[in-house]
Amino acid sequence: MPNYRRYRLDLPVFVTIVTRGRRPWLADTGIEPLLAAMREIKPQHPFRHYAHVILPDHLHWLFKPLNGSDFSGIVASLKREVTWRLKEQGLSGPFWQDRFYDHLIRDDADLQRHLDYIHFNPVKHGHCAHPADWPHSSYRAWLERGAYTPGWGATIPESITGMDIE
Repeated sequence: MPNYRRYRLDLPVFVTIVTRGRRPWLADTGIEPLLAAMREIKPQHPFRHYAHVILPDHLHWLFKPLNGSDFSGIVASLKREVTWRLKEQGLSGPFWQDRFYDHLIRDDADLQRHLDYIHFNPVKHGHCAHPADWPHSSYRAWLERGAYTPGWGATIPESITGMDIE
């Protein structure tokens, strides 16, 4: 088993978590268990939630670990809690790929680029024509805050051209 070095830094982290075999169970049976699991693990593994998008076979999540929490431990706890919830529903796993992709956010421009990537992702994958049309995303909350203008994301934003984090 590889020995990955994970750092505990006071920085936001972007993660991509993929379902086992890219099975598309997340967008139907996985939404409520996933969101409930995020709420459940937060007291034990504090984090600040920035953004997310849940697609049928993967999740992009941007958060900042707090109080010395380890982002890898947060992801492991999330995957474990979702698995328990799905098994309680009578579903059988495995549900997740063993590893996940992570990227530490370096500065405000990097943060904005990853927010754009998250919010444009359902359009990129052909699930909708506009980010506001996808219900399993934090896009609308960011739109209400004024971070995006109405109509943003009808075409690929220049900030994410060439990014491919799947």
